[in-house]
Amino acid sequence: MAGGTWETQNKVRPGAYVNFETNSLNATGLDSKGSVVIPIALDWGESGKFIKVTSNNDFKQLFGKTLSELTPLREAFKGTGQVIVYNLNGTGEKATATSEPFIATANYGGSDGNKISVTVAIGLSGSSTVKTFFDGSQVDSQIVTTIDELKSNAFVSFSGDLPSVDVTLTLVGGTTVTATNESYSNFAEGLDTQDFKVLAVGTEDSSVKLLLTLKVKEWREQQGKNVTLVTNDYNTADFEGVVSVINGVTLTGNEQLTAKESLYWYAAAYANSITNSLTYTEYPGAIDCERKMHDEIVQALKDGHIIYTFNNESVVVEQDINTFRSFTTKKNQDFRKNKLVRIMDIIQNNVQHVFTSYFIGKVDNNVDGRNIFKQQIITNVLDPLEQRGALSYDVSELDVKQGQEKDSVVAILPVTLADSMEKLYMTVKCK
Repeated sequence: MAGGTWETQNKVRPGAYVNFETNSLNATGLDSKGSVVIPIALDWGESGKFIKVTSNNDFKQLFGKTLSELTPLREAFKGTGQVIVYNLNGTGEKATATSEPFIATANYGGSDGNKISVTVAIGLSGSSTVKTFFDGSQVDSQIVTTIDELKSNAFVSFSGDLPSVDVTLTLVGGTTVTATNESYSNFAEGLDTQDFKVLAVGTEDSSVKLLLTLKVKEWREQQGKNVTLVTNDYNTADFEGVVSVINGVTLTGNEQLTAKESLYWYAAAYANSITNSLTYTEYPGAIDCERKMHDEIVQALKDGHIIYTFNNESVVVEQDINTFRSFTTKKNQDFRKNKLVRIMDIIQNNVQHVFTSYFIGKVDNNVDGRNIFKQQIITNVLDPLEQRGALSYDVSELDVKQGQEKDSVVAILPVTLADSMEKLYMTVKCK
């Protein structure tokens, strides 16, 4: 028996020829959560590479330090599980040690390679026990009879031949190439290839902040890539895509974090947020903050800063805002509220995703095609946000029409964005 699909009714053999079709396009939107990218200067690990990590990674293997020692990453994992790390330091010399004819070489350049040591103990049966230590802790142990059986581990590789007597090798000569402004330029250029939502950078270097601010503006205004920079004390940006954290916090155990360290939790929380506000969200594990007077808090908010305040025995984000302050009739105060900016970004990201994935080059630019596109915007973009209470809209006000050229489409989507409650003005009338 023959079968299959058909385009025209020209089959010769008897059989069932069946086409499966849908009555409408079933497009899907994007998940509005995203990764936070964190550049740090490390003395161990790959240089100039973007590495996705989770809290379950072995950070000593990757970066030469435990998670608790990597403050930016530790704080970021309080807000999200999606973190991308970039090592700003350059590729330095690899530490090495030799006990003829046995050679041990660190896997990466960097001064932390000098924390590696290797011991070889000769057994009675002719086998050798080779142990590797990093920063005083054993990280690998192998029992071998030949050098060919000895495998490289996460810290060191071996060459030459096994020694004939017990030896201890302490690796030396590892050097770090310190990060420069050029490192940040290479980092910014490499970000073009990455998919992320927030870029978190704590630094006192205003030139780095300016470089990354200009990059964020380029992504948002020219490439439709809605990412946000979170940095410290930089309201100079005056842009909805840049957030400035102005003060630090004190953690349980009295560990004090400055603004350029405490920003990583907020950046991660931003990356993990959808349509919720972070106003009055508690900083996990914080017991105090750099406290400000009332007038100072008011001024910080007017100046476009994120400021942590002490409230009911916890530390909270006073108001979830960005640095934008140059209001116009086309860009009003809504653009300073991060909750609303995130909703705007979701609308743009999802409309862009639906259009590029399912319509460009695939659907005719006629009334039927534009109606299908309009329906997909309603179904996959606006309705889900309305169900979350993030916005409201009137279907009759949506307008999708042909543009000035035959291949262009113009869409007008009037929506009302919903902010969160932040201020209560109440009058109590006592009788």
